[in-house]
Amino acid sequence: MTRNLSPAPPSDLPATTKRAYMSCADTAKLVRKCLKEAFPGVKFSVRSDTYSMGASINVGWEDGPCEAQVDPLVDRFRGAYFDGMEDYKGNRYAMMTTEAGLEQVSFGADYIHLTRNHSDQALDRAIGSVYRRYQQNFREARMEMPSVADYRNGRLFNVRVPGIHGQFGGDSLQDSIRRAAGNHTFLLKVAKCKTAGGIFVSHTDGRPHAPPLLTE
Repeated sequence: MTRNLSPAPPSDLPATTKRAYMSCADTAKLVRKCLKEAFPGVKFSVRSDTYSMGASINVGWEDGPCEAQVDPLVDRFRGAYFDGMEDYKGNRYAMMTTEAGLEQVSFGADYIHLTRNHSDQALDRAIGSVYRRYQQNFREARMEMPSVADYRNGRLFNVRVPGIHGQFGGDSLQDSIRRAAGNHTFLLKVAKCKTAGGIFVSHTDGRPHAPPLLTE
């Protein structure tokens, strides 16, 4: 029989020494529940994917919160990290408050990938923001404000505004608009998430280049 590992309110029960293993699919269910609590009204796509060398979860949504608001929330469910300097995949360990007390848990998803899509409204807002900020540069270069269609069709990858972008490679107007859209949030406040409150990453495997643990 599978034990109930749903987060429970914090308790004073001692931590157990056993470690529970949660499948990638069950981890995805917790991620979905967590996002629903923190961002009510926002529709998220949460899909789990298992393969020969591990598993991952893909989270997608349109507009709503920015990635900087979502990532600290879902980070606790990542079961691994990758160190590119050593070509090494390391482990992360979590604790979960359950009805039985504080339990050690290994989540089945190694990585959680975030993909935020932007509506035409969001892109129009981002384009306007970039244009207003560098309006003088656009005028001196005799360049008009680009359109959402220009961005969607990738026509701005080779457009560089003097005084903003280098003229030989590097950032382009497409990149500036993408960053402006990505940094903007349609939600000023993240709701309290009871599910996330009962889970935290306790430690990694201690490798020198292990990433720092995110905090909200």
